[in-house]
Amino acid sequence: MNKKIGVLALMLSMMLGLAACGESDAKETSGESGKNKVAEVSIEKAEYILAGDDGESEDGEAGLLAVDLKVKNDSKSTINVSPYDGVYLYDGDEQLSPEKSVYTRGIDLKDGGSSDIGAGKVKTLPFYFNVEKDKKYEIGVTPSLSEPGEKADEILLVLDTKKYAESFEEIQDPAKALTAYIDVIYFGKENSDYEKLVTADKEAVQQTAKGEFKKELDISLPDMVTDADIEKYYSSYKSVLGEKAEIEAKTMAKAGDKAVVKLDYSTVSTDNLYDKLYSFQKEYRENTGGYDTEKEKQYALSKFDTVVQSLEVVKSQNGAEISMIKKDGKWTVNNADHYSDYLVQAFAEGRAY
Repeated sequence: MNKKIGVLALMLSMMLGLAACGESDAKETSGESGKNKVAEVSIEKAEYILAGDDGESEDGEAGLLAVDLKVKNDSKSTINVSPYDGVYLYDGDEQLSPEKSVYTRGIDLKDGGSSDIGAGKVKTLPFYFNVEKDKKYEIGVTPSLSEPGEKADEILLVLDTKKYAESFEEIQDPAKALTAYIDVIYFGKENSDYEKLVTADKEAVQQTAKGEFKKELDISLPDMVTDADIEKYYSSYKSVLGEKAEIEAKTMAKAGDKAVVKLDYSTVSTDNLYDKLYSFQKEYRENTGGYDTEKEKQYALSKFDTVVQSLEVVKSQNGAEISMIKKDGKWTVNNADHYSDYLVQAFAEGRAY
């Protein structure tokens, strides 16, 4: 009897061991990496991006996921991996194709086209899938072999979009960063997102803005405003901007460390600055009955706060598309892009386009 019990225990132990091995193999071939006799494929990284009209759904529950697949050719001939044939996204029984052509305004994306991989070589290839948040899919990869008649088995990888939820939540960070950038630098307002999301040489940007604002004043009152005085007048204008100007920012494109933000805005126009200051020059002349241009201009400048408060608020008709870049984990305006000049024109020169 004891002998029979021992045999049964041994058989049970072997069955459990085989089952455990089966589970181990299943995890190895049904995780984020897998292989067949031809190639090894793994998910190297993935992130949600915004591209053209693709991106967040209206309800905020879906997006475009950029997935980098690392492919190693273990065969002795060239293989091909292509989004046009051989790479699919499986949502249960539904077979979905990756996006073939992805365009992002102002951002160069890695080409997601067909790619040959030489024998023994490794390539990382980008693929773009429209997915729902917090959902599991499978990616099927079937490499094509260069030898006629040869066919490889499909490699299946698990894609758990929940792992990339943070990148989905960060899609609007560039817009939040631009809003904070304008609030703090141009409007003199507080914005808690500035320290969290923005990196910028605040003093340098404000010096540029003051310089451009001084040029506007020099048109109205030539040779009257010194560099020492400009701080006072620019602060007055900035205060009115913070009170009356409005901005609305939305991320239109984002991938990696680059983004494009659509900015709709209104600003305090300087178009009538000359006329309003000159009206106070005339007032001084009429009150004193004499002509002293220097004193007239000084009198006009003494009314500067009143003048700025009376300036018209104008709304941009087209807004601006501002290029943003990420440095050391925070966002800033890409000054190498000429559209960044719109910020100075709007909030230092007082012009809306």
